[in-house]
Amino acid sequence: MKLTTKIVHMKSSVKWSRVLRQHGQAFRTACRTCGAYRIKLYGVICFLSMSITLQADIVIPATLKIDAVISHHIACPPEKPLVMPTDVALDNQDRIYVPDGVNDRIGGFTSTGQVDAIIDLKDDGQLDQPVGIAIDPNNNNLWIADSGHHRVVIVSPEGKLLENLDLPPGSKAHPTDPTDIAITSDGKRSYIIDNDNHRVLLRNNVTGKFTLMGRKGRSLGQFDYPFMACTGTEDYCYVVEVMGARIQRISPTGRWSGLISSWGVERGQMYRPKGIAADAKGNIYVSDSTLQVIQVFGPWGRFQGVLCDIHGHPLKFDFPAGLSFDSKGRLYVVELTSNRIAVVTLN
Repeated sequence: MKLTTKIVHMKSSVKWSRVLRQHGQAFRTACRTCGAYRIKLYGVICFLSMSITLQADIVIPATLKIDAVISHHIACPPEKPLVMPTDVALDNQDRIYVPDGVNDRIGGFTSTGQVDAIIDLKDDGQLDQPVGIAIDPNNNNLWIADSGHHRVVIVSPEGKLLENLDLPPGSKAHPTDPTDIAITSDGKRSYIIDNDNHRVLLRNNVTGKFTLMGRKGRSLGQFDYPFMACTGTEDYCYVVEVMGARIQRISPTGRWSGLISSWGVERGQMYRPKGIAADAKGNIYVSDSTLQVIQVFGPWGRFQGVLCDIHGHPLKFDFPAGLSFDSKGRLYVVELTSNRIAVVTLN
């Protein structure tokens, strides 16, 4: 597989210092979205941007080609746009919710893509860089990973704060750092991703008790900057590791149940995976922000293929992040750098 690599160094200057000051929150959100990456100041400012993209002439073999078409895009009005959105979730009426971390809010859209709600919790502590979101299937309540406040909040569809979860403390070096939530189909369990502490917080939603899973490492049962998660067939949980460049599967009984993929740039490998979602058949869709594609795996990890256009070329997205499906089987893809959601019809 041929790759084109572009590396841009932004050298120290008054100009870039001003950019960082003026757009610091956007940069912080971008770095958080990258998982382990953080901007650091050492007297001089250097921002390294690297993108690895599949060449347009690459043709995927027919057996690995999954035909897909971007039918349309969803975005906020230009006067108050989304800025670096990170995730997307849909309720059982196909209403769409998008964390807009730079603006410290959640954007709510109708099933046809019109903005109809803005949730910011201004009267309850104000959201601060929300990153991930999940919907409780029983009541359509929103579970929001309010990363800047190191908390998870449960909010009604109308935007009312219902509960501020008491999360287990993090390490001395890192407070608990929630970046996403996955909820089982019966609503009885949730999986909260703690990015900086390399662990998953498994919550019994009936008793409110937590079980802590994992620590930093590369072995089975260890995590290397987990970022997003979803539940799939039989309520297995699938956890994306940004730096580990793999998916870990957790059984419904809370046991580790295997790995999917590995680091690399070949088909079926991952470079910087971000978002994840499961379709009605249990197939797992994974976005890769660096390769700019979406790959598909079976519930047990078998590589199924790549989303492709009508010419057989990989369907390209602008820094794809969070993923979700609607009731019609359409895939919603967050395009972070384009500040929009791509709606994809799978053929």
